[in-house]
Amino acid sequence: MGIAIPFLPRLDGLLASVSPPPGATAFFSVVPTRLAETRPDIGQFGFTRIDAQTIRVQVANRNGVPYNAAAAVLNVTVANVTGPGFVTVYPSGEALPKASNVNVERSGQVIANLVTVRLGVNGSVDIFSSRVNDVIVDVNGAYVPASNAVSAGRFVALETAYRALDTRDRGYPVGIGQSEHVDLRSVVPADAIAVVVNLTITETRGPGFWTAFPTGGQQPNSSSVNADDANQTRANQAIVPVGLSGAAFGIDVFASYGGHLVVDVAGYFTGASVQAGIVGLFVPNTPYRTLDTRLVLNYGRLYPGWIAEFDYWGRPGSQAVVVNLTTTATRGAGFFTGYPARNYRPVASNLNASYANQTVANHAILRTSTSGVAVFTQSGGHLVVDVAGYFIGSPLGSPLPAPANIPPPSQLPYLLAIPALGVSAAVVEGVGDAVVDAGYVGHWPGTGLAGQNGHTVLFAHRTTGVAPFRDIHLLGPGDEIVLYAADGRIYHYMYERRDITGEDSSDIYNAGLWAPFPSVSLVACSKPNFLPTSTSYRIVVTFSLYLIEPG
Repeated sequence: MGIAIPFLPRLDGLLASVSPPPGATAFFSVVPTRLAETRPDIGQFGFTRIDAQTIRVQVANRNGVPYNAAAAVLNVTVANVTGPGFVTVYPSGEALPKASNVNVERSGQVIANLVTVRLGVNGSVDIFSSRVNDVIVDVNGAYVPASNAVSAGRFVALETAYRALDTRDRGYPVGIGQSEHVDLRSVVPADAIAVVVNLTITETRGPGFWTAFPTGGQQPNSSSVNADDANQTRANQAIVPVGLSGAAFGIDVFASYGGHLVVDVAGYFTGASVQAGIVGLFVPNTPYRTLDTRLVLNYGRLYPGWIAEFDYWGRPGSQAVVVNLTTTATRGAGFFTGYPARNYRPVASNLNASYANQTVANHAILRTSTSGVAVFTQSGGHLVVDVAGYFIGSPLGSPLPAPANIPPPSQLPYLLAIPALGVSAAVVEGVGDAVVDAGYVGHWPGTGLAGQNGHTVLFAHRTTGVAPFRDIHLLGPGDEIVLYAADGRIYHYMYERRDITGEDSSDIYNAGLWAPFPSVSLVACSKPNFLPTSTSYRIVVTFSLYLIEPG
């Protein structure tokens, strides 16, 4: 399972003697501890209330954080939620940015996310909540100014994320109240001060918390991932000091209520023994939004298997970027993976959705390429990317072509609307008596589906039962039909032509081929004059696609 430990990346022109760019910082590892708690029943401390929706938390010069810290890594947990909303962490004293860090969907939810944030007034941060809730803040690390080349605290991004542990592979989960060791000897050098991991919990046994801490160290009073029910899948990134206990080197993860655990390694922070340099220093910024697929027409709501790419300020001189990934209006349960754009996708995940129409976020440190960063979605949904800063270094090359995101066809059933006739009917597979006698419109097997560049044939009665196609002979130029798909897409087709054929299936299908693709033919029994009805002839009314409303 081992892989070679990567060397520090080289960046041409940025040698040890070169000064870092303005704002550059080095990581300073601290033992995870609680900074602030707003729950009255637990005991409030560590914050000042600015207004009804905003608190200020002092970070610098507290809990082991240096007095001159310029940025911090915080784990922010939201509890006692009163309804759907979001939480944004940003430098104190600055305007509330258009960005978010934690997203909640319902009252009673408990959810956490890692946050990398530049510090503001007197080394503090402001935390805005769109809803009334409680906020718990744990510190995981800090970044201190680096005006010269340094040895310790520089990030080394793995060229591809490395899966260090997946308890599903061994067939049994982490037990209730147990700690799981994660061996990092093959990917993290012995003097590294911290490792960056994505922790995914799945098939949880119930509500509880999971805490990552250095091997051989004491379990801290903090959390890394939270579940509020059984059978959940949740992910959160963590920056954890690494430790040694006998021959064991790495981190341990405590599970208060148990479940399966997946650990993916993104990289590590250097120790004091490496040569001084500036590659891997962090340049923080005020959070900004670089991608929102709800606002980008060529993406829209991503379909399963799609890849979205994004770029960011500073990318040409960086090896990795720190982002908050949010998905909303998910199409189903599945994962999102970020990786260098136009490179091969690793076996890893950064964000996990448990069901359709979910909103969930996760912090991620992602390797970049000369084309930026790509995010793959297994099941689809909207994607929002907020940037917190970048690590100095060289982007990878872009050996692969740009992704070809082709929408898949919409699957049956559909709802067919014929506005000119006031008709609305369900479309299901098959044209047998059991389908059409029940009043359905039948999709002729083997013909096209909505969303394909082909020809679709739909059949229904004109005189039997509800007879949805009774008056299709009245349709003419300027009339349209509309197919509503379950995936949210709406397909509009405009009238092209009307034909009479015999009952031979090839003649019926071929009549519709005279219209531009994609097309739909409505077919029913007919007399030669297009009126109802004789079983010896078929009326074929064909429409061509002119508009798709995205789902």
